[in-house]
Amino acid sequence: MPAARVLSESLSNAAERIVSAADELVTEGVFLGHSPERWLQAAAAAAVGVALLWLVRGFTERRLARLAERTETVADDLAIALVRGIKSSLFVFVAVVGLDAFIAFPPPAAEAVRIIKILALVFQGIAWTDVLVTFWLAHWARNNPQQSDRTTMAALGFGVRLVLWSLLVLLALQNYGINITTLITGLGVGGIAIALAVQNILGDLFAALSIVVDKPFVIGDYVVVDQHEGTVERVGLKTTRIRSVNGEQIIVSNADLLRSRIRNYARLEGRRFLLRTTVSLQIDAAQLSAIPDLFRHAAEAQPHTIFQRSHLVGTTPLGHEIETAIYVTQLDYTLALDARQAILLRVYSAFQREGITLASGTATLATPRGTA
Repeated sequence: MPAARVLSESLSNAAERIVSAADELVTEGVFLGHSPERWLQAAAAAAVGVALLWLVRGFTERRLARLAERTETVADDLAIALVRGIKSSLFVFVAVVGLDAFIAFPPPAAEAVRIIKILALVFQGIAWTDVLVTFWLAHWARNNPQQSDRTTMAALGFGVRLVLWSLLVLLALQNYGINITTLITGLGVGGIAIALAVQNILGDLFAALSIVVDKPFVIGDYVVVDQHEGTVERVGLKTTRIRSVNGEQIIVSNADLLRSRIRNYARLEGRRFLLRTTVSLQIDAAQLSAIPDLFRHAAEAQPHTIFQRSHLVGTTPLGHEIETAIYVTQLDYTLALDARQAILLRVYSAFQREGITLASGTATLATPRGTA
């Protein structure tokens, strides 16, 4: 059986070479060019570095936790989140740095050590990036509970993470010695092609991001968009849903919404009403000159109402035209209408006492919805 004999001789020779190499290693007392004492020093340095990092992390976390209990700032909460975000990859990096400080590795091993350090930093950077994005989104949602739509926030968080992670990977590749210029160029050309193919969808996505960040309105606001008006129910990734006063739901794409003129009545500071009254041509000058004072007294008698002006603005064949401006600081529209009604009723009562009559076929008019 020649084949079996040849295999047996090959195994025997391999075993002899392994034993010889082991004897040489033991005899010379070195591994990768360094003595056991040097390796023990390097291992001790790595262990001390890992222990110090572990102690510093625990001590810093406890001190920051006690500090956060006494303050209401965001900085200490973020610092705690970053300290708690220290992962095992950073411990690996510290251990490898400790070894590398005492051991001069040969070229193949040195390259492997370099790759391990880069990967450890990348993984730790990814962990800290996730902590930062999660903390920022949670803080934003607490301060903007009406607009913290779960789908929009998840998409926003994914987009921010994707950008930051891509930058970390590109930096790691560059430190590894890879020319990333060609890669970035290829990604840029591919990104342009994809953007052109889905430009409408991307437009709505960026518009949703603009609405979330800039906040021209929030969920629950009463808005008027072109010919439509209603209460904002939901801000999605592509569309915004508005419940009209008639009950139907109006769906508007986010890009079209931002290109429109939006009137947000939820942010009114007050309502200005412009009243036009036409009185009879038969009244005398004294009665006509008393009309502005009647409007002023009626407006000043109402709470949350500011009298701005009342003037005779002209005379037509129908009668004398009086224009009066009042400003109601009451934000509720129904209460503002109640104030305007009370003023008009008080003025009409004064007209009856003073013998002032309205022109035939005319009525007092006002702006349909007071403007701020």
